Amino acid sequence: MDFDYTVQLVRRSRLIVPANEPKFLEKAYSRNADAIVLDLEDSVPQMEKVQTRQTIKLSVPLVGKGGGDVLVRVNHTAELLREDVAAAIWPGVAGIVLPKVEDAAAVQAIEKLIGNLEQQRSIPAGTIKISILIESGAGYLNMNEIAKASPRIDSLTIGNEDFLSDLGIVANADTYHALLVPRMQLVITARANKKLPMGLMGSLANYSDADAFEKSAVLAYQHGYLGASCINPRNVDTLNRCFSPGTAEIEQAERLVAAFDAALASGKGATTFEGKMIDYVHYERAKRMLARQEIINQFEQKKQQARAAVGLS
Repeated sequence: MDFDYTVQLVRRSRLIVPANEPKFLEKAYSRNADAIVLDLEDSVPQMEKVQTRQTIKLSVPLVGKGGGDVLVRVNHTAELLREDVAAAIWPGVAGIVLPKVEDAAAVQAIEKLIGNLEQQRSIPAGTIKISILIESGAGYLNMNEIAKASPRIDSLTIGNEDFLSDLGIVANADTYHALLVPRMQLVITARANKKLPMGLMGSLANYSDADAFEKSAVLAYQHGYLGASCINPRNVDTLNRCFSPGTAEIEQAERLVAAFDAALASGKGATTFEGKMIDYVHYERAKRMLARQEIINQFEQKKQQARAAVGLS
C-alpha cells in the first residue's frame, strides 16, 4: 500500500449538508470546508430519500465550486444502497461516505459497483473513494478487516450517536471514558492502514457550544485524528484550524530538522535539541508534519482560487 492518506489527503473539515435543502446547498461552497458531504441518509426524511437522490448530479457542481471535495453519504439499507450509489457516482465527485459498515464483504460489493459506474460514466478508474463509518459493535470488531477491504478506502470514522445507541451507552460526562478505547483503536487501525482517522473526542451534535466543540477537536488532534465532520458551517473554520499543525509546531519542526541535518552532516545519528535527545524517529515525524503542512497550504490555495473565480474573497 504505497499511498498514505494521512499525509496526502486533506479532510480537516467535512461539512454535512442535507441534499434535499436548496438553501443549504446554495451556500455550501462558500463555507471553506475541505469536503462537502451531500447527505442522503440521516438528514433526509424517509419519504424524500428516493426523490432527493435524483438531485445529486446537479448538486455536485453547485457545492463543489468552492474548491472543496464533494462526497455523497448514501443509505446503507437493502432497499436504498445500490440506487443511492448509482445516483452518487458522477464526474466531480471524490467519493461516497458509507455508513453502518460491519464487514469487509459489504465494502467489496460497493467497490465492484463503483468500478462499473466509473467505467460507464467515463470516470478514471479508482477516482471514487470510500469513507467508512463504523457505527456498531460488529463493525468495530471487524474494523481492521474493513480497513484492508479496498484501496478505495480513504478514511475511518466512528459514527458517535449510532455507535452509542448500538452499545447501549448513555452519553454524559460519567461515560465519556467508555469511548476512549474504541476511539484510540480507530486511530491505531486507520494509521496502520494509512487511512485518515476522522472524528472528535465528543459528539458533532454539540455544535452550538463553540468552546466545547473546539476543545473536542483539539483533543482529537492531540490523540492522532486528522479531521472531523460537522453539521453547522460555523464549525468549519474551527476544524480547519484545530486539525492543522499550529505555527509553533511548524517552527519547532523546522528547527528540529535543521538541527538533525547538521548532526547527520557531522556523522551523528542522534543529537540534543532544545534540551532533549532526538534521533531519526523525531526527525522523520517532523519532516512528515512539514510535508503535510505543505499539502494543506496547496489545498487552501486551490480553494481560494476556486472561490475567487466565483466572486468570493
